[in-house]
Amino acid sequence: MRCRCLKLALAATLIAAPTALAQGGHDPSFNLVNRGTSAVREVFVTPAGDPDWGQNRLHGKSVPPGGTFQVNRRIDGNCVIDLKVVFADRSSEERRHLDTCALDAVAVGGPEQRLAKSLDDPSFRLVNRGAEDLRELYVTPSGVPGWGRNRLEGGGLPAGTATVIRMARTTQCYYDLRAVFADHRALEQRHQDLCRITDVPVP
Repeated sequence: MRCRCLKLALAATLIAAPTALAQGGHDPSFNLVNRGTSAVREVFVTPAGDPDWGQNRLHGKSVPPGGTFQVNRRIDGNCVIDLKVVFADRSSEERRHLDTCALDAVAVGGPEQRLAKSLDDPSFRLVNRGAEDLRELYVTPSGVPGWGRNRLEGGGLPAGTATVIRMARTTQCYYDLRAVFADHRALEQRHQDLCRITDVPVP
């Protein structure tokens, strides 16, 4: 009986050893979980703040809805990363300053995902809750005449999806927004405090 107990204890130690090693070595690898309704076609991972997204980690593969993809990274002490995923429907999602040494998985595509940001950051997550694709989005400081450039250049935002709109950090927090759908219907939201808002749903 004593011998059997020793064997069980030794087996438990061997099973737990890889986990302990990963935690002690601050392993930055993680699992990407697709909670969206469209397959993930591209995954980019860079050290936080790097403007160059580099190469697609999927190399021609895809992550189906509900699927998981393991993103392997070197154990070099760099745990904080920026993440960008591009879905098959051409929508994209970005997550900034993720500490992957402190988590096992990162979920993308789900409506429950929220944008983490500081109090002076007017960036926001645009959520298309309509039945039509969004073709154009304009964001300008409140009271400024003219709408400026379309912030959805390159394909728009399909119905039922979301994307992060990155805004420059200034002293400005109040903005006017104009969204134009594929059927040419337009919606406007005025004097929005984007520093206090993480998600902007339309319509």
